[in-house]
Amino acid sequence: MMIQNALDSFILDQRLKGSTEKTVSGYEWFIGKFITWLADFGVENANSLTVQHTQGYQLHLCSRQCENKNQPLTRRTVRTYMRHVRIFLSFCFAESIINEPIHIKMKLPKAEKPVIEILTDEESSHLLSRFGDDVLGCRDRAIICLMLDCGLRLSEVAGLRLSDINFDNRYIKVTGKGRKQRIVPIGQLAVQAVVKYNYRRNASGREQLFFSSRQSPLTPSGIGQLMKRLKAQTGILRLHAHLLRHTFATNYLIYGIGDVYELSRILGHADIKITEGYVQLANYYKLLQNRNRQTYLDIKEARQVNEG
Repeated sequence: MMIQNALDSFILDQRLKGSTEKTVSGYEWFIGKFITWLADFGVENANSLTVQHTQGYQLHLCSRQCENKNQPLTRRTVRTYMRHVRIFLSFCFAESIINEPIHIKMKLPKAEKPVIEILTDEESSHLLSRFGDDVLGCRDRAIICLMLDCGLRLSEVAGLRLSDINFDNRYIKVTGKGRKQRIVPIGQLAVQAVVKYNYRRNASGREQLFFSSRQSPLTPSGIGQLMKRLKAQTGILRLHAHLLRHTFATNYLIYGIGDVYELSRILGHADIKITEGYVQLANYYKLLQNRNRQTYLDIKEARQVNEG
């Protein structure tokens, strides 16, 4: 079978499984890049694929420059490319399109794991103070509250309906990745922000919760533009939508609101190992809470002064 035909079969399988169009488009783009690279070397038949082809492609990616940036692709980006290829090859082997389990032999590059610098309490307060009492100000405050207080993803906030929020019992029915639904608790301040916006928005009978200034449903890119404006207004240059989710998750553990297993369910993680990364991050910030404590050099210097 031709590799392109194998990709068509894979995409059909993803749609039959109920994958979102965003997920399907991602597979088409990443695997399409791999197929284009293979075609340059005359490799078009799926059964001609070997693990050496995947290794060569990985080396090619490592030497590539980022689009619009004069720097190589990060290990994390290369890993994302290769992870899509591995899932595709796993499908091909399971469907007997290829005879060799290439996906098992693939070794993905280890991705960098930079320490995330979450928002401080002061920065969070500064961020929440930027909004006025007009309808757009109330909308933007409600969005930020939902991200900071509930850990919702940008796309999850954009897709919220008014009926998804149980105001009496304070929880949200969230539709996350892969259309999987989960229940997420919401605090009193966030509830008040949503109620105030809902009162101001004057959208009777419309299920979508958030709207643009033109009264069209607010999209994820619209929330992304909001983040850019807030970055400029607050001076918090590292601000982006997912940083609010990181801040929520880390503070959930720092403040002892619940354990890592509860946090995993709230965040909608498929693997507890993803959530466990926040345990180490929370421990780092707990150390910083004791920053008034003297360091070794401070103590040594003080002793020498006293002895002198």
